[in-house]
Amino acid sequence: MPLTPSFSVSQTVGNPSVIVVTDTSTGSDGAVTSRRVYLEDYEGNYVVPSGVTTNYIPWPLSSPTISIDCLTEDAALQVTVQWLNVSNTVLYSSSSLEGFTLYNETFYYSLTQAQAMVSNPSYIAQDTNYYNNKMKLRLFIDSGNQAISIGNDITSAQICYDSATFIVNNQQNFF
Repeated sequence: MPLTPSFSVSQTVGNPSVIVVTDTSTGSDGAVTSRRVYLEDYEGNYVVPSGVTTNYIPWPLSSPTISIDCLTEDAALQVTVQWLNVSNTVLYSSSSLEGFTLYNETFYYSLTQAQAMVSNPSYIAQDTNYYNNKMKLRLFIDSGNQAISIGNDITSAQICYDSATFIVNNQQNFF
């Protein structure tokens, strides 16, 4: 059965800088000897971990997953995996536009935790600015995700993620 290339991506709570890519391909092709992962941002720049000198991350066939420590904030990325032969000729390729939002989602959850720990919940419930700003944060995260899932629009997604990041980076002005 020939190789049908596919992959999935994820992030792990507590480690938002790391993208985990898992090869979910079916079938096989004995000519495939290696893989590469490309992570491209909305400006066409390649995102790679510190120390990587190519615009891709090598991914040995011996491992079904690869953890790539490359994010410093939320990002919309075009993820491309290539399966290559011994001459580094691309035999198969698969791409997916993905949103990596764990930095902002983690902060959002910290707001939820803080709400639960307030000794006088009615105090925070009456803080209109708090709730408006929390809703803005949720709106930007969700809008970025929707730009990807419905519009396949990396630029709008990144603009939304950047807006959410601005709120998080300036939380003293919002919460």
